[in-house]
Formats: sequence, structure tokens, C-alpha cells
Amino acid sequence: MRLAPSWWSSITQLLFLLTVSSLLTSGCGLLSTSETRTGSIERVFHVRYVSSIKDCNIGDEFRLWIPVPHDDDHQVISNMKVRGPIAGTLSSEPRFGNSMYYFEGKCSASQMNFTIEYDVDRYAYSVDLALTTEQTADQSSEMMAKYLTPSSLCYVSSQVKQEAEILTADKFTVLAKGRAFFFHILEQMAYDKRHQGWGRGDISHACDVGKGNCTDFHTYFNALCLASGIPSRFQIGMWGKYESVIGEYQTGSYHCWAEFHVPGQGWIPVDISEADIDSQNAGRYFGSHSANRVTLSTGRDLTLIPPQAGPVLNYFVNPYLEINGHPSSKVIKKCFWNENIQ
Repeated sequence: MRLAPSWWSSITQLLFLLTVSSLLTSGCGLLSTSETRTGSIERVFHVRYVSSIKDCNIGDEFRLWIPVPHDDDHQVISNMKVRGPIAGTLSSEPRFGNSMYYFEGKCSASQMNFTIEYDVDRYAYSVDLALTTEQTADQSSEMMAKYLTPSSLCYVSSQVKQEAEILTADKFTVLAKGRAFFFHILEQMAYDKRHQGWGRGDISHACDVGKGNCTDFHTYFNALCLASGIPSRFQIGMWGKYESVIGEYQTGSYHCWAEFHVPGQGWIPVDISEADIDSQNAGRYFGSHSANRVTLSTGRDLTLIPPQAGPVLNYFVNPYLEINGHPSSKVIKKCFWNENIQ
């Protein structure tokens, strides 16, 4: 279980005051977020992501894709280094801009290790929710279209449609609707992985079982937004400890989160599964993301570069392997985190 530290609320309050102060100084009336990286650097860390092909028959042909982060509004990636038995190529898919390293060749040993490491500057990401009640004309409707597209497991079921209609009946702003979805999911779901089917981000499972991990929580949120015509996006990546730790340690599996878009104002971050875990402070997870994360990819039903022979990927946080033209499970990853990079 991941517990939020007591000092995060103080940081959140400080970020709120800094945001308001910045707005008063600049006279800007739009939502002040770190989308232009105007916030301060909150965490600096080094990530070592190791992918291992195991039990590979010598001479088998393999193709390996490994997700890597890229610069965005909340993180800057630098000093990327790649080590492996063969050279790879770095590319980005056009739909969401997700980056990846691609390796292709023949198995030269029963186990082959590919290590990608990099430094991350993660910026503060907290929005002033008081400013998002005013919506203005949105000039980016074409850009938002990709965030209004269902995926194979995140779509508008009849139950989701009905829930969205009820929850938004007396809500007149996108912010109010997003908040209603956030707290509705907290009431309906529990962070619990002690059952079959968790972690796939299947809206039917989330609604029917009411349990799961971050993938299931945020699929529910994305589906409710989709039912209401609100652009939202699913993001996934690696997750470090809330408290800074000197020295390298191995991280857990992954973490994911979501954002929804207020017309003319910008993206609003939510982290509903963490709100469920830290229920006494749930409200702080609506409108801010802690900095102990690095985003690896955005979106669902992903096609890689070059395209994989297998089906689209549900999400992309783990290495994806094909052996002799077929998807293979003979790959594992380990991720190591180090905040003492000076």
C-alpha cells in the first residue's frame, strides 16, 4: 500500500499560493498550470529500466519495443543511455507522441539484457481550481478528437451512459462534472487486487466488480468523461516513493493516472486510486499530481513504431516482445530509481 506523506498537503497549499501569486503578478486570466513548465522542479531522479529476454532459442528472430519517456509539460528527460547486445532505434508514434526504443535481430544467447537509463526533472503540477469555473471558447477541438475516441476496453456502456447523465444533470461546468465523476468513482470502487481481472482497465469489470488498481479506476473516469463529451487522457509510467530516498532502489510495477480538459483553460490532473488509498485526504488528488512519477506513455489501443505483428497494445509501460513474428511473454523488466544523482 502506498501512503501519501503528511507533508504533501503543505506542498500542495504552497503551490496553490504560488500559482495565485503568479497570476496576480502577470494579470493572466487563464488557468495557471505547469503545462509550460513555469512551475518549479519538484523532484530530480535517475531511472534505470532493464528489459530481459529470457529462454530465447539461439537463432530465433526477435523484435523488442521498450517504452521511454519524452519531454512534456511536466517533465524533462536528459542523459539517456542505452546498452544492449545490438543497437536500437529511437522513434515516436504519431497519435500520442509516445516514444520507444526498437531492437530487431536474432537471439545470440538464451538471455539478453537491454538497459535504458535517464535523468528526470519532474515539475510541480497543481492547478488553481478556482480559475477553471470560467470556460472560454476552445480552439483545439480537432486536437481533442483523439481524446474522445473509445478503446476496446474503455467505452461507453449503457451503465456508464446512465451514470454520466445522472451525475451531470445539475452540473453546468466541465470542472463540476469532472469532480462529480471523481467522487462517484471513490464511492463505487475500492483499491483491491485480490481477484481475477484487475489491472486490464476494462470498464465492464470496473463497473461490475467495483475493485481494481489504478488502471481500473482511471478507465472508469475516462469512460464517464467520454459519455459526457469531455476530452480525457490515460497516462501510465513508473512510480517512485513519496519520500526522497538516498541511493538506488527497485520500484514497483507501474502507476497510471488521468487528466480531463476544461475548454479554453487546460488539463486538470486526477489520481483517483491514490485518493482511495489516502481517503482522509482524497480531495488533494483532484487537481494535482505528485512528482514521484515519470510518464512513459499516453493512451490505449496503441500501435508501435514500427508496427507490431500482434494486436494493438492495451497500454504501453512494459517492454513488448515478438519472437519469430508472434507476441511472446519471454520478456521481463526491472526498474530502478535513484534520487542521488549528483
